[in-house]
Amino acid sequence: MIDNATQNLIKECQRQFDNCLYTSAAMFAWANIARLYRGIFLVAPIILGGIASSQLLLSAGESAKIIGAFCALLAGFFPAIAKALNLELHVEGIRQSATEFTNLRDRFRRAATVTSFASFDEFKAEFEALMDRMDAARANAPPVPDKYFRKAQEKIKSGDYSFDVDKDSVILPDSTWLGRT
Repeated sequence: MIDNATQNLIKECQRQFDNCLYTSAAMFAWANIARLYRGIFLVAPIILGGIASSQLLLSAGESAKIIGAFCALLAGFFPAIAKALNLELHVEGIRQSATEFTNLRDRFRRAATVTSFASFDEFKAEFEALMDRMDAARANAPPVPDKYFRKAQEKIKSGDYSFDVDKDSVILPDSTWLGRT
């Protein structure tokens, strides 16, 4: 029989598990788009520079030369914009935060399903340590745009984060937390 204090701490682990699940899924969705933008900002100047220096444009009429000059101008802007947006560090920061929230998600799950059967003091100490990590992760994480949270909700609700091993799992006799789809 699990006492009320342990049940309450298990429920809080479940809440934190869900927080981490949605946050990490949103951050991974955001990181994918940020990587795409970074790729565009790396490749676009090469393509625009190639167009600008193309012999076809240089030997063509006046309008082609204007197009070539415009492409050269744009090719020069892309690296400056990428630098100003700090895309390289931004993508890495999102990815690191997503990984930390994924790790915390798994640790909260483990605390609820395994550590909760230890003494209450041990369980509480584990929970407090995880919450300290959660506070640090939140302090260092960039704020995720709402559209990525909506994408994460759709992805989670579609079952992308459900595992076969959890289909019949429960923590408490009346809980279906791990078996939800």
